[in-house]
Amino acid sequence: MQVIPSIIPKNKEQLEDEIELVAGFADFVQIDISDGIFTPFKTWPYNGQDYDFFDELKNEKIGWPKWESVDFEIHLMVKNPESVLNDWIKTGVSSVVAHIEAMAKPSDSSVARSAEGGFRDDFQKIIDICKENQTAIWIAIKPSTDISKIAPFVSQVDGVQCMGSDLLGQHGVELEDRAVEQIKKLRELSPDTIIAVDIGVNLETKDELLEAGATKLICGSAILDAENPKEAFEELSE
Repeated sequence: MQVIPSIIPKNKEQLEDEIELVAGFADFVQIDISDGIFTPFKTWPYNGQDYDFFDELKNEKIGWPKWESVDFEIHLMVKNPESVLNDWIKTGVSSVVAHIEAMAKPSDSSVARSAEGGFRDDFQKIIDICKENQTAIWIAIKPSTDISKIAPFVSQVDGVQCMGSDLLGQHGVELEDRAVEQIKKLRELSPDTIIAVDIGVNLETKDELLEAGATKLICGSAILDAENPKEAFEELSE
């Protein structure tokens, strides 16, 4: 079981501060990136803050803060992530999380069959790009999404990230019961898959999530807002 702190960056300063905060006890961090289209929120760099910092990262002029001791995973909560994937890989991240729902095409009955095919091709493209660049790829799914949507890809990805709620892009959201049921179902269908859960992960929900089948806990406010973040991380890791 692995515990990963997650950061929702508003700007370079906050990103640096929160990486500094967790770097003393965590060697892996997930960075949540939202474009304001797939989710109602915009984060750095899509909020217009410190875009030059992102340019320097993707052009390999600088590295991530604490890159010598911390590995980074980018959680792309963006529409059509395949269009920006190469830029994020160039920043030097070791892992990418992309949403199956971000590929969705119109569900009009007249185009349903062709849309499904296009949607599958788009996510396959993401997997192929990541593999070509030796970057780990995780597929994320909301609790409201039918688990059958990810079935064609589970055997190809490094793991599945089940979201604890449909309310993406913000800290402090409560875990939904249907998310726990989704984890149980996925564990039954795919016993060997690494299952991460993000949203609603804290000391009160940890045992329930582990019993359901989760093996990787993504924690934001439970660590960052704790009085003693290191102690919270260690308690979650027990």
